[in-house]
Amino acid sequence: MWKTLSLLLSLVVAPAFADEPAPVPRPDSGYRVGPGDVLQVRVYGESGLTGGFPVGEAGNLDFPLIGPIQVSGMTAADVAILLRDQLGDGFIVEPNVSVWLDSYNSQPVQVLGAVAKPGMYYLKGSTTLLQLLGEAGGVKSAGIREIRVTRGKDGGSLTLIPYEQLIDAGSGNIELMGGDVVMVPESLVSVMGSVGKPGEVAYREQLTVSMAIAAAGGAAPTANLGRVFILRGDARIRVNVRKVLSGKLPDVAVEPGDRIFVKESAF
Repeated sequence: MWKTLSLLLSLVVAPAFADEPAPVPRPDSGYRVGPGDVLQVRVYGESGLTGGFPVGEAGNLDFPLIGPIQVSGMTAADVAILLRDQLGDGFIVEPNVSVWLDSYNSQPVQVLGAVAKPGMYYLKGSTTLLQLLGEAGGVKSAGIREIRVTRGKDGGSLTLIPYEQLIDAGSGNIELMGGDVVMVPESLVSVMGSVGKPGEVAYREQLTVSMAIAAAGGAAPTANLGRVFILRGDARIRVNVRKVLSGKLPDVAVEPGDRIFVKESAF
């Protein structure tokens, strides 16, 4: 009796399920499926074959009735055709199958350095360098000279992209690939000589010579602040920081890439 009732219920419920409108799949822009992605599959009229299915490490989709099938490198549309053909081969008469990406996890790109939100991002289709920089909140430092893209899947090949040309003319706005590392180096100013912590300090807008020296640990007790030099290309600019600090002279603005040298006092 219970078996008969169950059969009658299944006959009533299944057609109603089959007539439900399909959800609108997300456009995947030719995205290629890979390990770690999750596919949302809907086989109309078959609730047991509808839901989220992860792609395994080997690129296989373990799907009911069919078993593991290789889907790595396919688009969602390709997977839908494959499932339709496999299910129609002795399992379901004329199956109606929809597939779309539910979770993107197979194409990571790292964004590092001087961006607002550094971290790991996952490509969701065709993505350019400028698009990903925008997703990472944009470049946060002034004076950036170049963007470095290391192509992980090509054995670590490095591409240097001039930042001004990228922003002004779109030159070097390459399409990114899974495994890439995008590095936005901080613009740096070198402070050497008689200071507490000789080395490089991050450039920022309105940075001056005295501020750069302070960022490098301040002047050492032996420093001759009357003889501080900015080395800018071939130019050698003398700055009397002693008079700057006493208010007798204006401070001098620093430019990205400047090298500041604080001479040591002879006494």
